[in-house]
Amino acid sequence: MSEFDPHHLKVLLVDDEAFIRSTIRQILMQIGIPKTNVYEAENAMAAINQTLRVRPDLIICDIHMEGYDGFAFVSSLHKAPIPEAATIPVIMLTSDAGAEAVAIAKGLNVAGYLVKPVSIAAVKKSIERALKVTLP
Repeated sequence: MSEFDPHHLKVLLVDDEAFIRSTIRQILMQIGIPKTNVYEAENAMAAINQTLRVRPDLIICDIHMEGYDGFAFVSSLHKAPIPEAATIPVIMLTSDAGAEAVAIAKGLNVAGYLVKPVSIAAVKKSIERALKVTLP
C-alpha cells in the first residue's frame, strides 16, 4: 500500500441521522480529510444525486434508512448512468451486526462494514482497506 494524502480525498456520508453524519465528519477531519471534502446525504435518493454531482472517492453509507435503504442505494450505484460510479468503494456503517446484513453487504461487494459506534482507528483502517492506501 502506498501512503496517501487524505487532503485530496472526497467522501460522501449517507445517513438519515444528522448526529451520525456530524460524528463521522469529525472523525474524517481528525484523520486529515478537510471539512470541505466531506459531503452529506440524508437518504439514498439524495445520495445518488450527490454521487453523480460530486463524484466522491469513497462513500460511507448507513444501511437502515427510511424508504430506500443503504443496500438499495449500493445496488442503484452499480447501475448508475456514469460507469465510474459503480467502482466507487462503499463502506457500510450500521448498528446491524447480524449475519443476514453482513451477507447482503458481501453480495453487493462493499469495500467495508463498520458497526456503530465506531472509533477513529476503525474508520481509518476501513478507509485504508477500501482504497488500498496508507493514511498518515
